[in-house]
Amino acid sequence: MAHLKNQRSQTQEFEAGPWRIAMKKSHILKSECEKSLAAGCPSQGEMCSVCRYRHELKLPDLPEMVFPDSELSLQHETGVGIRFVALDALKCVDTRSDPLKVAVAKKWESTRAEGLKMVKEVIKPFDWTFTTTYNGTLFSTNKDSSFKVEETSERIDYERLKQQEKIFFYDEAILYEDELADNGTSVLSVKIRVMASGFFILLRFFLRVDGVVVRLFDTRIHHQVTITRLVRISS
Repeated sequence: MAHLKNQRSQTQEFEAGPWRIAMKKSHILKSECEKSLAAGCPSQGEMCSVCRYRHELKLPDLPEMVFPDSELSLQHETGVGIRFVALDALKCVDTRSDPLKVAVAKKWESTRAEGLKMVKEVIKPFDWTFTTTYNGTLFSTNKDSSFKVEETSERIDYERLKQQEKIFFYDEAILYEDELADNGTSVLSVKIRVMASGFFILLRFFLRVDGVVVRLFDTRIHHQVTITRLVRISS
């Protein structure tokens, strides 16, 4: 079922057995406090999205396009769930070093000179490509239930996924994106498809720095209705 909550966000919801799935898509994060406060929202009390990002992240700059309220969320009837959001993904970005020191990094800095000028002397270099190894956020609304995470030799059955099967629900969303001062692209996206046999999620970070590097970091999650566990593989 799809419904428009307001002019700034739209949510698609679907129930798959004991799982409730919701894909929310929102507006791009603004550059200034949404409450028009010169000093920003106070740390105590409800903060707007802009101030919350500034408060919780240690990055001197953010991607050009961040979708703060876009989210894929899956919650089991027991209360446990997993969600995918930009804020948690950006918390995984390296804030202490620049692992990709190339010529285009200087050009990138020049396009953000105004914002970086005041912090350059006190903030160490950071990963300006916004590379993240984020693989989702586990949560529970039931204090008596939680995910048990453990390593396994089990692999996703891709042959099973290749079989033709009716797709009951499909959606995708971009969590953040940056064009790296026209020197490439950095984008984190998430997509899901639900079939009678289960569901499959692909969280993908894609980076291309023209003439320098192409990088992928994928997290795939597969659930089969005949099995009570989820298989999550990151590579």
